[in-house]
Amino acid sequence: MIPRPLMFFGTTNLDLCFNVDRLPTPGETLLGTLVRNPGGKGANQAVAAARLGLRPYFYTRLGDDEAGRALLRSLQEAGVRTDAVEVCPGELSGSAMVMVGDDGANMIVIDPGANLKATPATVEKAAAFIEPGTIVVAEMGIPIAALERLCALKADRGFELIFNPAPVRTGLSTEAWRSVDYITPNQTETFELTGVEVVGFESAAEAALKLLEFGPKAALITLGAQGTYYRDGSRSFAMPAFPVKVLDTTAAGDAFNGGFAAFLAQGLPVRDAIRKATAVAALCVTRRGAQESMPTARTVDEFLNQQTVLELE
Repeated sequence: MIPRPLMFFGTTNLDLCFNVDRLPTPGETLLGTLVRNPGGKGANQAVAAARLGLRPYFYTRLGDDEAGRALLRSLQEAGVRTDAVEVCPGELSGSAMVMVGDDGANMIVIDPGANLKATPATVEKAAAFIEPGTIVVAEMGIPIAALERLCALKADRGFELIFNPAPVRTGLSTEAWRSVDYITPNQTETFELTGVEVVGFESAAEAALKLLEFGPKAALITLGAQGTYYRDGSRSFAMPAFPVKVLDTTAAGDAFNGGFAAFLAQGLPVRDAIRKATAVAALCVTRRGAQESMPTARTVDEFLNQQTVLELE
């Protein structure tokens, strides 16, 4: 079966990653080890899909600087199609400072740089790469006005939209929410959107109903080590996570989103796509870094052959 076309819209950053024994408290100074990695939510998601064998297009904005050139090269080497990427003279590429403790927990601060200057016009230009039937994935790191334009293009372009509302920001219109096919927040993002504190599958079920009231056709809440909860207008189920030894939780959500989009593009039913995306996220957290932690399709299949996960209706 020929996969459906796939395109991502989002941010790209150079990650400055400090590996520390534990995360610091306010006012505390710790020693750590610094590594520089390609990152950014949209870029991570696109690379996750590419590592699984897809050839996704990606729209992002990079500065015409050393970081931007390295980030562009990294995307291309991963197999991401960069025809829609804007390289912007005089602007700085986005960057992030990431601290990761030995328990895998992290803290992240982002300077968006060129990412913040995406506009409705630049998004519409990039949308020329969207064919009918494309699965489009968008995250909330780009400006609201640019997201609004992407959502408005859905009816004419005929694509399916996965929306990862991270980082959560206000201002998205009712019309834009109604264009979303799948919304994929984590627990924190779900709380910010709905006011429901998600601590397990029961509270996720309550929150998912509130998310559907915004207008999306389906809600897919990720609960970290607990798993994922799914609800649409006719069914719901929980997918427990796979038990793994966590090394670094950076980009786990991006791994899930990229994997979910890739498996839908390959024609898998939603439940199967979620199960395989859950495996992608599980493998991601066993490795350090963001894009370099994304597993290949073969690694995912080998991992799943050794696992048993039962859905909880």
